Amino acid sequence: YDSFLDNLTRIADMGCGAGLDSAWWATLETRDDPPIPHNYQVYAVDKVNVIEPDILANNKNITFIEADFEQQRSIPIKVDLVWAHDVLQYARDPLSCLINWKQQMNVNGMLILAVPQTTFIRNNNLVVENRNQLYNFNILNLMYMLALAGFDTRDAYYYRKENSPWLYAAVYATDREPMPYTTTWYELADKKLLLDSAITSVNRYGYPKIEDLIICWLDKNFYTLSS
Repeated sequence: YDSFLDNLTRIADMGCGAGLDSAWWATLETRDDPPIPHNYQVYAVDKVNVIEPDILANNKNITFIEADFEQQRSIPIKVDLVWAHDVLQYARDPLSCLINWKQQMNVNGMLILAVPQTTFIRNNNLVVENRNQLYNFNILNLMYMLALAGFDTRDAYYYRKENSPWLYAAVYATDREPMPYTTTWYELADKKLLLDSAITSVNRYGYPKIEDLIICWLDKNFYTLSS
């Protein structure tokens, strides 16, 4: 993904917390020999500034913004990438949050997010966890919300590691307006806004089944979610 990284300029780290991810992006270098700094401008967004002092002091490329990451204009300029690790489950209205993030992104910019499931399988045992999460996600309701918010959920990347609660998604922002909350799976399938495996499942059952999904991650490998 070097060519994609080369085209990034501005990044928003939503719900930045201590700022470790912001620092990673702000100091990221190319894989050249010798490496060249990307010098991304990183906007670290959170309600309260709890970023480690050394991170802000030593990274001129990081700008902290004290704001609710759900707000429509939490950053002053459109960005090429929104990084949202371990935050969406705390949004009071996750669909509106995704819509607001998309409106703050350049067309074809990428949203990369990770959310934990509260119920998952680990070593053949049912595990139920909830770290004060407001919402629980599975890959289907996440895909549905991303599609309604105006992200490309067809040319998209998803991943769930075995024995782990984490769901990962990497999707592009489109120029498509958000769709009504009443949009059905059939309508998404008819508009070909879903993965082919999801469309086939919708046409067969009226809704997609997780075990029918064939997903692809950034490594270009394909995965099923039948486990």
